[in-house]
Amino acid sequence: MKYKYLERRLATAGIMIFKEKHHTRYFICNNSDDYCRAAMKVLKERVEWYWDEEDDTSNNNEGLEYLGQKPRKQRHVPKDKTEAQQIITDNDLEEAFVFIDRRSDWEYEGMEIEHPETY
Repeated sequence: MKYKYLERRLATAGIMIFKEKHHTRYFICNNSDDYCRAAMKVLKERVEWYWDEEDDTSNNNEGLEYLGQKPRKQRHVPKDKTEAQQIITDNDLEEAFVFIDRRSDWEYEGMEIEHPETY
């Protein structure tokens, strides 16, 4: 694996939980490959959710100066859609997991890994 922290994080079987707007999804994963394949499946479904700075044609900047914020066109916006499409094109399962994991605190994009107890 390119990312050493993933070896430890994905070493044991667990349940990958995706908390989305209208429902929660569960994937049973036995190893790191299963986690990464689940992340790629979800990324392929979510890719249309993401946008790049050039995609934003809205003029929804009213009141931003009053709030002390820069207008949307002047803020740095990552190229999430382009990055997600490249990961899918390259079929890079590990990068898919890292991309989904990086966004796991965003609204409607929650992702957690639970490790159930055994006896």
